[in-house]
Amino acid sequence: MTRRPEPDPIARLPIIFEVGAHKVTVTLGANWSWSCTVDGAPVEGWFMTQVEAWEAGVHQADRLDRAADGQRGL
Repeated sequence: MTRRPEPDPIARLPIIFEVGAHKVTVTLGANWSWSCTVDGAPVEGWFMTQVEAWEAGVHQADRLDRAADGQRGL
């Protein structure tokens, strides 16, 4: 079985999305899996596509907003 080559260094640069007041960062790992952080905190797991990682980040940002709204009594 042949192994996939390492991703190009440019492809591995983090991509940052603004989701409301949060920053969602999506990064391609050396093993061709994607990871995600929200405001610098890692989102649990790894993802097969950039879209899956982004979606997990958006869901986490939404959970953070809902938790903050609950603390404010909204």
